[in-house]
Amino acid sequence: MEFLNALFTAAFDNNIVFVQMVGMVSVIVLALRPQDSVRFGLALWAASAVSGIVGWPIYYLLLQPWGLDYLAPMAYLLVSATCVFLVGAVATARKPLEERRGAMAMCTIVALNACTLAVPLSNAAAGCEFPVGVGTAVGAGLGAFIAVVLFAGVRNRINESQVPAVLRGLPISLVTASIMCLAFFGVSGALSGLFV
Repeated sequence: MEFLNALFTAAFDNNIVFVQMVGMVSVIVLALRPQDSVRFGLALWAASAVSGIVGWPIYYLLLQPWGLDYLAPMAYLLVSATCVFLVGAVATARKPLEERRGAMAMCTIVALNACTLAVPLSNAAAGCEFPVGVGTAVGAGLGAFIAVVLFAGVRNRINESQVPAVLRGLPISLVTASIMCLAFFGVSGALSGLFV
């Protein structure tokens, strides 16, 4: 139950993109087409979950007992980048060269995304136990996936409609992101405590 509560709280009530405002840049810049956003969102979900799951034992079994808490951000960055590039290399091993290059470029963006680093850092700051840390990591990745896909869908609809010339491009994207953040703030707390 703690796992499910942490998962739904991290995905919806405490969404890493729309409530915590972490990783918003990649959502605005990369969520262009819904087809591409699903792929990017899944990669971001997997990277956030893996970095949170692998980051918990690194912090509590290695860094904290030795008094090396200050090295946590660097350790998380190295671990998440290694995991993302290994998964990317294995997933594209039998693909053509151009597709591998595109996948490795996306791996670079995912590995250096703020969401990937924020998940293990927030788990370490919260001092949670392993099942809660796993639920938070998977839920934060799910929240980032939801944010990327929703924003790409809304942006696609906006591109098809008539927007004043002054608001085209980045300004309408920022207005849209602000409204979506307000919507997530409006429903925050709806799922907290659901599985307690």
